[in-house]
Amino acid sequence: MHRVVDCAVVHRLYRVPMLTRHRLAFTLASIACVSFASLAGGCDQSTVAVAAPTAITVAAPMRVAFIGASATAGFGCVLREQREDGPYTCGFCLKDMVLLACPQLDLLTSDLSSSFFFMDPLVAGARTAKRAQEFHPDCVVALDFLFWFAYGDDAPGGKPVTSEADRLAKFELGLKELEQFTAPVIVGDLPDMSSAVGKMLSRAQMPQVATLEQLNTRLKDWAKTRPNVRVIALSTMLEEISREHAQPSTLSDTTSNSSSKKPTRRVERTGLELLQPDDLHPAPRGLARLACAVANEMNSSVKIAPIAASTTAGRSTKDGANDCVAEPVSTFERARGQLKPSGPVTTPRAPSDAKALPALSK
Repeated sequence: MHRVVDCAVVHRLYRVPMLTRHRLAFTLASIACVSFASLAGGCDQSTVAVAAPTAITVAAPMRVAFIGASATAGFGCVLREQREDGPYTCGFCLKDMVLLACPQLDLLTSDLSSSFFFMDPLVAGARTAKRAQEFHPDCVVALDFLFWFAYGDDAPGGKPVTSEADRLAKFELGLKELEQFTAPVIVGDLPDMSSAVGKMLSRAQMPQVATLEQLNTRLKDWAKTRPNVRVIALSTMLEEISREHAQPSTLSDTTSNSSSKKPTRRVERTGLELLQPDDLHPAPRGLARLACAVANEMNSSVKIAPIAASTTAGRSTKDGANDCVAEPVSTFERARGQLKPSGPVTTPRAPSDAKALPALSK
């Protein structure tokens, strides 16, 4: 059963929850290492090997706060299908996909992400972190929270970036915002988005490759001293996505970016991409993949206390509910089941369950 605070809408600025609750006290004990799993056959587990918390147990519902920028907010992430009875469509944010990845979990969510985070990450970061604290979360999902503390053309103090040192200083301010959380925090590292330069990013917004490497090293070192932090390696995931979807014949090195030696990716659109045409934001299938990585990390960090059978009326969290293993294919199929008619329906609407949906074209 999912309880949602502040319904997420693509492009919406901030959604402010006013619910409060005392978070259950917990003890972080032994340190475990998180290993990499293959992205090809199952869900992404691209988390760096850092100090990780043992699972804490909380009363249902688990309170999850989502903070971050446009990827979390679902900027442009709209799934469209043309079916026999007409067009179907639905927009998704990260919160939506996480709920679809583990639908049996009893969650209370607050989505504080914003597609406008990039306009002033220092103000937006402080504001959303404060509101997330007021929500008293059991877990904080900050997948792309740090992105604009590294990217962008603004330095601390509001002046334009004049050197890569400005990016290093701004990144520290982002880490400082996350340090206030004692609950488990799931944060993404910094992928190389140089393919988006000239599309959604300007050259001035793009860090140098050496800077990205330095910042990711800093993030790993920072996380090692904080057992409540899990780092998902978005940089590794993006590299694997690029290898999967960029055929040799589609690569071109005629367009170069001064901050990166990587060739610009020229990928023919097939409708099954993980990234949108801007090469910056996840497409629905890609967001499902990210949501699986988040859901599995969240589920390994926080366990919901089982509810006795006699008290489960209207509740879905029982023994075994914490055994959720999120998987991207089934998550995406559930997302397809959420599509609604977006035009004239010419035939009676088909059942909405995944089994009744038309097969995807290959």
